[in-house]
Amino acid sequence: MEAIKNLKDLFCYEIQLLWSAENLLLKKIPLLVDQSKNFGLKKLFSLHNAEIRLHKKVIETICHQIEIDPRGEFNSSMKGILEEDQELLTISPNNEAKDAVLIAGAQKATHYVMSCFGSAAYYAEMLGLPIIAQRLRLILMEIKDADAKFNFIARTIVNERAVA
Repeated sequence: MEAIKNLKDLFCYEIQLLWSAENLLLKKIPLLVDQSKNFGLKKLFSLHNAEIRLHKKVIETICHQIEIDPRGEFNSSMKGILEEDQELLTISPNNEAKDAVLIAGAQKATHYVMSCFGSAAYYAEMLGLPIIAQRLRLILMEIKDADAKFNFIARTIVNERAVA
């Protein structure tokens, strides 16, 4: 990692971390689809995976526009979130509680990337990159929507079944 000397350096670093996070999620989510029992949750993971694939392409376009390599930084924070979730899944029985664990893990990752996209959008705005800021905010809105859907499935179906 190079020294961050100004807001542009921080913005570039954040964009590279986002690319890495999305890349890690694209590798993990198909496994979550396989592990979930609830059909609605499987469908939501699949849809979210497709959205993440598009988000990654937008990040790559942004990297091209600001002339950086998206692979510049590895996101050890997202890796840690995903590893922690995998540990919980390993010790969870294969029942409704496992779906609750899957949703909790998905929301941890979702909340992390929401904060990253929000920061990156603000930095882009401050750097005079309004179109990039707008694209990042659109992604942020999509991620918030996915989070709301995870909440809905958790509240209305999965968590109630996991109580038993």
